[in-house]
Amino acid sequence: MLRFASTAVALGLLAGPALAADLPQPQEPIAYDEPVVISQYDWNGAYIGANLGWGFMGFDGDAGTTGALDDNDNGVNVGLYGGYNFMVTPQILLGVEGDIAYNDIDQSAGGFGIESDWNANIRARAGYAVFNNTLLYGTGGVAFADLTASGNGDSDDTTAVGYTVGAGIEQAFTDRISGRVEYLYQDFGSQDFTLGGTRYKTDVDNNIVRAGVAVSF
Repeated sequence: MLRFASTAVALGLLAGPALAADLPQPQEPIAYDEPVVISQYDWNGAYIGANLGWGFMGFDGDAGTTGALDDNDNGVNVGLYGGYNFMVTPQILLGVEGDIAYNDIDQSAGGFGIESDWNANIRARAGYAVFNNTLLYGTGGVAFADLTASGNGDSDDTTAVGYTVGAGIEQAFTDRISGRVEYLYQDFGSQDFTLGGTRYKTDVDNNIVRAGVAVSF
């Protein structure tokens, strides 16, 4: 009888771990990574900035006009710009912008000269935000430029008015600072100058490539 009891106890001790292994075991909690939330950059609001680039101004003289009034010139373009953006959807932007820049255009040829010291634009902008902090945009509006022609011992100046169109890409670096690269085409049509009693006509356009940095507020 004692042997039987001892055998039963031994079998119970051996079966205990096996039965325990069959029972549901407590599980370690599974750790999940927190979801990464990528916020959309807010382009709304006012901004002001400065830009630096190069302008390529062309003069296409009419009726046999020669010299600087039928030539091309290029020079530095440096100035200020500012505007206001409205995000009409999380990706689509509409805005208005103005800029004014110093031109280093001063061309002399064949006894004639023509120069432009400044140009300006008032433009609308439409853009599409990609990659959360990058903006692709097109722009268009009214362009202005001062032009002074000289020749025949005389000079004549005018403020030319035309249109401008262009496009660019803008990148937000912080929540307030952004940078851009843009191209603008300005067309001022036919401009008249009277020099020494003779009237001259020349078609004027300008191509500008520039980069800028702005602060929003």
